[in-house]
Amino acid sequence: MSAAGADREGRLISTMIDVMLAGLCDPPRFRRGRDYARQGAVIDLTVTPGRATAHVQGSRARAYTVVIRATQQDATDRLATLVPSRDDVHFDCDCPDWDSPCKHGVAAMVCLSERIAFEPTLLTTWRGADPDRVTPRATVGSRASAAAAEAQAPQHHLDAHERAALESFLGAPHAWQRTTVAPMPPPAATWDEPWSFMLNDALTVLSRRER
Repeated sequence: MSAAGADREGRLISTMIDVMLAGLCDPPRFRRGRDYARQGAVIDLTVTPGRATAHVQGSRARAYTVVIRATQQDATDRLATLVPSRDDVHFDCDCPDWDSPCKHGVAAMVCLSERIAFEPTLLTTWRGADPDRVTPRATVGSRASAAAAEAQAPQHHLDAHERAALESFLGAPHAWQRTTVAPMPPPAATWDEPWSFMLNDALTVLSRRER
């Protein structure tokens, strides 16, 4: 799922988790679980060290309970290195589907990925890492990086003599008028699919043609 409004690192980590999840199940089950998540079937999601627990509304009246366990990883100083591999994640669901992950597990993981996009520290909690040792990377162009650069930039204060010398070198300031920029029209369509989803769909179509 897309994560509009999340910062760049959050979106990157969310996409990495989605790619890992897409590799754990076949495309039809992945799409069904993703549709469950989009339809609001995940009632709640609780993240604790080593496990994420969610209740997912399925075909029966009582919601299914999904537990996503992740192996602990504490020795790291980068948030992105906490993204689990396929072998680090295990799904439990009390639905009758024996496949792992089932569509309810996929839905729960999609919601977890979406929450991590907006709150990357949840990944630290889930993997049981020491938050004091994990340093989120400020990406270029983000508000965090801009604020950090501004705080670290040296502050120069010119006295009257230095200011007069600078104005003499630069010359008289040029008078200009700011033009009005009209906003661009909204796009005709937007993509809300990570590239991994579209790649899986394309590979599915190609595999059918080769048969």
